[in-house]
Amino acid sequence: MATLAAPAASPPTPPADQIEHGSSLWHDAWLRLRKNRVAVFGAVTLVIVAVACFLGPLFSPYGYEDQNLDLGASSPSLQHPLGTDTLGRDLLVRLLYGGRVSLGVGLAATFVALTIGVVYGAVAGYFGNKTDAVMMRIVDIMYSLPFTIFVILLMVFFGRNIILLFVAIGAVEWLTMARIVRGQVMAVKRMEFIEAARALGFGKRRLIFRHILPNVLGPIIVYTTLTIPGVMLLEAFLSFLGLGVQPPMSSWGVLIKDGAEKMEEFPWLLVFPGTVFSLTLFSLNFLGDGLRDALDVRSSKD
Repeated sequence: MATLAAPAASPPTPPADQIEHGSSLWHDAWLRLRKNRVAVFGAVTLVIVAVACFLGPLFSPYGYEDQNLDLGASSPSLQHPLGTDTLGRDLLVRLLYGGRVSLGVGLAATFVALTIGVVYGAVAGYFGNKTDAVMMRIVDIMYSLPFTIFVILLMVFFGRNIILLFVAIGAVEWLTMARIVRGQVMAVKRMEFIEAARALGFGKRRLIFRHILPNVLGPIIVYTTLTIPGVMLLEAFLSFLGLGVQPPMSSWGVLIKDGAEKMEEFPWLLVFPGTVFSLTLFSLNFLGDGLRDALDVRSSKD
């Protein structure tokens, strides 16, 4: 009588310290970003500038409108660390309040551009064919228009309102975002997991917003960080032309404009706003470059 063979012994379980655990794209990206010292410097600088702008004025004895005509434009001192402008207003307080406006314009206008560009590009890229051709020709036509003149016309016809400034700048900054998202969506929609979701009967809206867009967040995040400095530069340019924030409010662009007019007599009126503005723009670009490298799936895994 044949005997039953003994069951094969299961392979031994390796020690816990030898088991290699998988990690997500976002975890790997975070590790790579932390190793990029320039990007970390940019992120830390941005946090410090933002906290100072939004919380700093709360601890100052001066308001951004407080004038001291007898004091006039004075150089930095203990009472006024960055000096005062020609109307005797504390430059540090106006610089912090101006940072609120400039950062707010950068974030709000970028959000408008992000919303329009992502939706527009995702629809064009997913549907393709004639829909894509028509939508992209509209983008090409708008690209041919001078953006700055378009924003200036909006400001002239509808008034100099800070909310309109957000919308006007965002309305002309979404075109590149739309092109980037369109290209990414056209590549992702042909992948196997999208075909599987389509075979399961998922609707087009769910496919676009639940399955495709989450897989193209990397380029969107990178371009967003690079759009904010561009928007802030455009706001500064409009303020330099006198079409941006109106007195007595200030922005970094307004302060730079006022400082440039009196640069020879009172150089600190230009040096301090220009330095803070440049440092913020450099930090945003450093962070954007770091995010681009960190989110590159082709990067080697350390």
